[in-house]
Amino acid sequence: MASTEHSGGLFGSVRRVADACLSGVHNRVELLAVELQEEKFRLVRLLLWTGAALFSIFLAITIITMAIVIAFPDHRLLTLILFGVLYTGIAAGTCVKLRNEMKDAPPPLADTVAELKKDVESLRSKD
Repeated sequence: MASTEHSGGLFGSVRRVADACLSGVHNRVELLAVELQEEKFRLVRLLLWTGAALFSIFLAITIITMAIVIAFPDHRLLTLILFGVLYTGIAAGTCVKLRNEMKDAPPPLADTVAELKKDVESLRSKD
């Protein structure tokens, strides 16, 4: 009978360890799912606002350019060349800014990776 109690105790310990491991994995998977959902919403919002901004900027630039070209009928070619140079400079600056924003953004799922690193460090420190 003593061996049965000892055996049940061992299985109980294994069950508790397995339960703790599964609980930790479950929490990390839930965190991953939440982060993926947040990233999806963030990306959709970013794309919608970018589209709206680009459309508005395009309309404004077109109207302003037309108004200035019409206002200076004697220098239309020079005015169009200057606007071309201006718009090229703005486009280059925007591309540089966009590249920097993408480079400086935190990696996706950073919180999940950080939590997993904490878990590994915690397990290693108990050894």
